[in-house]
Amino acid sequence: MKKKVFDRLVERELKKFKNYVISDFMTKFIMDMSIDYENYIRHDTARGNYFGMHFYPFWHNPNQEDFTGIIDSFMLEYMVCTMYNHDPEKKFRYMLVGASSLFLGILMFGEERERDIMFHSMISLIKGDIDRDYSIDYQGTTLQEAFLLYDIYTGGKNHDLWTPYITKPLTPLYQDCMDNILSDDEEKVKTLLSDMLEYHVKQSNNDNFVRSEFTYPSQRVFPLEILALIHYRHTQGKLIDFIDDQILSVFVPYIKANDFRPSPAVEKARNDMYVLLGIG
Repeated sequence: MKKKVFDRLVERELKKFKNYVISDFMTKFIMDMSIDYENYIRHDTARGNYFGMHFYPFWHNPNQEDFTGIIDSFMLEYMVCTMYNHDPEKKFRYMLVGASSLFLGILMFGEERERDIMFHSMISLIKGDIDRDYSIDYQGTTLQEAFLLYDIYTGGKNHDLWTPYITKPLTPLYQDCMDNILSDDEEKVKTLLSDMLEYHVKQSNNDNFVRSEFTYPSQRVFPLEILALIHYRHTQGKLIDFIDDQILSVFVPYIKANDFRPSPAVEKARNDMYVLLGIG
């Protein structure tokens, strides 16, 4: 895909960050990211701005500092999701919509503990939606992809916990990508990844108010469902340097670097949350 196509998507979704000035709220938030049951909604309020203020400059000038900021934004959302699922009063609402993208992000950026916590959060969110008679969306795309990758990384230890909630097969495109992501046929892999990106952009440009897999700006401009597969290929010792798509190739050096630690401030906030929740 030509970069200018994705440039237009980035500008449309994140144009307010072109000359972004950090608000007083964000300044105070960055200085004190403490989290508890009374204020975890602050992290949800901040994480969208945190993503935009780092992704926009990263896209126009790729660099590790802003890539770390992107990771931070997903860790902040992960903290909100975790707090919500441990909050007995559920004072703030965290929706399943979009959570599959967060799950894919944690599968890339998180450690074993984060992956397991996020998995159980997904099960809890799904059960909550079933209790409300809501449909479970994206079973044939991002949601099932995340569960399948989780199975791969964990040896299927929780396979039986998620399969009752997935009643649809993967779409042919996603199935082909899952089946062939480790192929030595590099041209085939490139074609499939490009096809996924075409699908991603088409869904992201869906302006007819039909909910898609990519509801929020961070999901639209950061194709996690594709990057997670590239990352998986890399973890299996397969080459990814051949990926020359103008969009996806931007992320390849950062996936290869394996430098997925959040910033010290976000890492501290995450660890403080574990202490608060009694997570060992």
